[in-house]
Amino acid sequence: MTDFIRKIVFRIINKDSSLGRIADRFLTKEIINYMFFGIFTTVANLVAFLVSSYIFEAVGWQGVLSTLFENRGWQDAAQILSKRGSEYLDSTVIAWIAGVLFAFFTNKLFVFESKSWSPKVAVREFVEFVGARMFSLGVELAGMFVFVSVFDFHEFFSKILISVAVVIINYAFSKLLIFKSKRNGDGKNAGKIA
Repeated sequence: MTDFIRKIVFRIINKDSSLGRIADRFLTKEIINYMFFGIFTTVANLVAFLVSSYIFEAVGWQGVLSTLFENRGWQDAAQILSKRGSEYLDSTVIAWIAGVLFAFFTNKLFVFESKSWSPKVAVREFVEFVGARMFSLGVELAGMFVFVSVFDFHEFFSKILISVAVVIINYAFSKLLIFKSKRNGDGKNAGKIA
C-alpha cells in the first residue's frame, strides 16, 4: 500500500522538487498506515457518535451534565446547556471509547508494529495509550462544548472539525510516548526507532 500511494504522489509531484522532498520525508509506511487506519478509527468514532446521538434523542435523554445541573439546582450552568442539552457530550464519550479500542489494536499491530503481547508490555502500552487519549478526550469535549453550546454549531459538523485536531494530537502521543520503538516478541527493543 505504501509503495502504491508513493507512486501516485510522485506521478503528481516531482520527487526532486522541494515539495517532492517534503512528501518523500513524510510519506513513510508508518504515516501512511496511520492515515489509513486513522480513517477507519474516525469512521468508527463518527458512527458511534451518530448512533448514540440517535438513541439519546429517541429516548429523550438530555445528557449527564444537563441532568446533574438541573438536579443540583445550578440554574446558571443549566441555562448554558438548556437549548440542546448535553447528550452530545455523552455521545462524544461513547464514540471516544469505540475509537480508542479500535485504534489501540490497529496502532499496535499495523502502524507502530509493536509485536509483544507479553502482559507486562501490552498492559503498559494500553494504559499509556488510554492515558494519552484521555487528553485528546478532554480536547474533544471542550471543543464540542464550545462549538455546540457556545457558538451554536451543528453537533456533527463540530465533531468532524474537532476530529482533525484530535487525530494530530493522537498521532503525536502514540509516536512519541506509547509505541516508542519497534519491539520483538519478548518486549525488548528490536533496535530501530519507529
